[in-house]
Amino acid sequence: MCESNVYLKKDETETLIMENVAAVTPINNDTFLLKGLLGEQMEIKAIIEDINLMGHKITLKAL
Repeated sequence: MCESNVYLKKDETETLIMENVAAVTPINNDTFLLKGLLGEQMEIKAIIEDINLMGHKITLKAL
């Protein structure tokens, strides 16, 4: 499986915001639509800090 967990980083603290994310779609310069394996969706205003494909981890930085 190729899903990743998405974390939101704020003030050096990372918080898991969504598990088993299958797609990250940019909506505009600072907003992304996260789509889960089971169809759940979340819109988040942030910037991409790191994508670790081997570790199945995406880190977004809060604005």
